[in-house]
Amino acid sequence: MPEYSTFSKINNLVKLEITFLVDLVALAGFFTLSSNWAHLVYLVPLLISGSLASFSAALFNNVYDTDIDILMNRVASRREEIRENRMKYAISAAALLVISIVVGLLFLNIISEAFILLGFLSYVLLYTIILKRRTDLNIVIGGIAGSFPALAGSASVGGVITYGSIFVALLVFMWTPTHFWSLSIKYANDYREAKIPMLPVTRGVDKTIFWILLNTVILFILTIFPAIFNFPVLGAAYRVISIPLALLILVPAIRLYTRKDEKSYKKVFHISNYFLTFLLIAVCLLPLQF
Repeated sequence: MPEYSTFSKINNLVKLEITFLVDLVALAGFFTLSSNWAHLVYLVPLLISGSLASFSAALFNNVYDTDIDILMNRVASRREEIRENRMKYAISAAALLVISIVVGLLFLNIISEAFILLGFLSYVLLYTIILKRRTDLNIVIGGIAGSFPALAGSASVGGVITYGSIFVALLVFMWTPTHFWSLSIKYANDYREAKIPMLPVTRGVDKTIFWILLNTVILFILTIFPAIFNFPVLGAAYRVISIPLALLILVPAIRLYTRKDEKSYKKVFHISNYFLTFLLIAVCLLPLQF
């Protein structure tokens, strides 16, 4: 159907699912400051500026990586489109970034917009250009890009950075390796063909599985910290749901380590999506808790 192919094309270009997560992280950061509940109008420019910056980063990533995308089956659906229209998409990415900055400066504040811009720069410059092709720590260090939206959300009203938003930023940072390494196992041959030093290529699948387990154990401890020590700034909903969700992601990681099969790493990847989504939603419920 034409509608589906149009949506699919747009999704391949700007990665709508990543933008959804970016926006959810920003919302969680926003609601860690209880007084922000009285300023919901700021959510509109926050989400617009953040979404446009995310779209721009995705387009820049696609344009920059056209030389390796041609070697990777996982991006086959977008590589020809990008190669044939490279200049058009580069200009579009720049325009989206400019609009994002203008919206942020007009309707937010310099601190919030700085964090949005840092998220863009850390993904495009730090991850895509500097780290991705040089080190297997690319996704670990580059994962900081996903943390900045939480700080931007917290700062969007009065420039305040809450402890809760810092925790959310750290949570997203620690979640990223577990999520992405489990996906990279599936596409290890693609990365090998394109000479991208993802962990399964440089260290092997078994070592990658060990690091997934170790990272997930750290993520488990971090996740349950507010519940164990009654950390109030994330709200009761988070403290209630955090332990079950932490177990939900830890158990598949243990199974992956013991079984080392395709079904197990796919399960870690998919469950990691639900894990972070529901934790962030729980944080967003903070203003409704009394």
